[in-house]
Amino acid sequence: MLNILVRRSAVGLGACAVLAGTGAQAQTAAPPASTDPQVLIQAQQRRIDQLEARLRTMEARLAIAPAPAIAQPVAPVAPQVAAPVVPPVAARVPPVAVADIPERVARPPVVRIVQRLTDSEASPPPATGNGEKAGVVFVNGLPRVNSVDGHWWFRPRGRLFLDASTTTGAFAGRNITGTTLGSARLGMEGAVGNVSWALEGEFAENQVVWKSAFVNIRHHLLGLEADGSIGNRFNDRTMDGSVGLGTTPFTDFNTVAATILPRRGFWGVGLQERLYGPNWHASVQVTGEDPNNIGDGDDGLTVVSRMHWNPIKSKGLTVHLGGWGFHERLGGETGSLVRASAIAGGFNTLVRAQPGPVTGVDSDTGYGAELAVITGRFWTQNEWGRRTLHRAGGTDLSHDAFSLSAGWFVFGTTSPYDARRGTWARARIEDPVTTGGWGAVALRARYQEVDYRGLPLGGLGRSTTIGGTWYINKITRVLLDVTDWHIANPGNAPGSIDSGQTVNLGLQVQF
Repeated sequence: MLNILVRRSAVGLGACAVLAGTGAQAQTAAPPASTDPQVLIQAQQRRIDQLEARLRTMEARLAIAPAPAIAQPVAPVAPQVAAPVVPPVAARVPPVAVADIPERVARPPVVRIVQRLTDSEASPPPATGNGEKAGVVFVNGLPRVNSVDGHWWFRPRGRLFLDASTTTGAFAGRNITGTTLGSARLGMEGAVGNVSWALEGEFAENQVVWKSAFVNIRHHLLGLEADGSIGNRFNDRTMDGSVGLGTTPFTDFNTVAATILPRRGFWGVGLQERLYGPNWHASVQVTGEDPNNIGDGDDGLTVVSRMHWNPIKSKGLTVHLGGWGFHERLGGETGSLVRASAIAGGFNTLVRAQPGPVTGVDSDTGYGAELAVITGRFWTQNEWGRRTLHRAGGTDLSHDAFSLSAGWFVFGTTSPYDARRGTWARARIEDPVTTGGWGAVALRARYQEVDYRGLPLGGLGRSTTIGGTWYINKITRVLLDVTDWHIANPGNAPGSIDSGQTVNLGLQVQF
């Protein structure tokens, strides 16, 4: 018992000595340069942690030392009892959260940096939590205002595409050069809990049209994650045509996405449900016309469905198999039933395979298949599709298209495949130019055909494209495509059968 009392007395006296020494250091140390309460609290906490560490070290040394005699520890330790009084800063102070600082002191803003890797046509990510205090998160270069726990958020969104094009070697009337504003979108998106929404308009081709305008609800169906949308949302159809042009590898959609589609196009106001499995997804969409319909007749009714499956899904290798289809009952709309295919970029509208006039059609059906392989920096994407036009009391007509493409990321990132939706995603740039790096560089090639010869007076078009992409950062890229093309349209007019070369240069910023 006597030894224990002696040891405890020694520990206490040693602690006083440590406190005294620390107090002396605290009195002589220069005060912090900052007057921010949070900075002062952090500095105080660091001093407390250092003091506790020194006390634990002394206790350990005393615990392993042999028990001294009663009179021995008093002489050396006693002179330290008269050390200066320990200042209040040495007292144990619990950590103070930012929310506990009095209201008269301005709280530092909650700032985080996140990166959205999906394309602009995807549904906005859901919110979580149930808080009310606001903070700021930067997404793709723009501030996103949200509650601290993410229960609600709101941010602007948009994109800007600038294009230049020149065509040579063709019939004189097709050799044109120019620049254009390929797309200028501005909108907003947000979420409250599992309910998110997006509203966006586009300024392009001398008109203003509505694009994304929908509400999305994240939920579970059959024990799996699901999205339910109502409004005007981009179709889930083909691998290339299920994402926006800001995400596809080339400056334009391939011929399958651009030509094997309903008369109403890529958009439609209605309902869409998507179901996500561990290595697959399936979707179904029921819509009328897009919101820019002029309203001069009854809407058509379109049902679109798509599914993809990854039989192999690993870090080093992913195999993508996909299939899709649609059926459209035509309404009283006016306008072209079959779109002419631009096979050398979107600027030169003279380089097109023409479908010819088609009449007497009351419905149409389309379907197609997808095969892609992604392994590290290399990828290949291949698609085929067919559309059949059903004529009341007449013979059905059809037209086909296919596309074969491949690419290789030289440096800066790997192939940006989104296994959840079976589409391309935004590239994650390892060393952006805007932070002093070189960004990322990709090389790519594509061969594609569109065949309208199953239609009256239909033509044929084919093109071979080689190109490259320089990713400056995650929201900015520069694309260069060089295309050798050939078209064969019926008729004897000059230029009906023609070949040439087109160079397309694009700058894309998508935020």
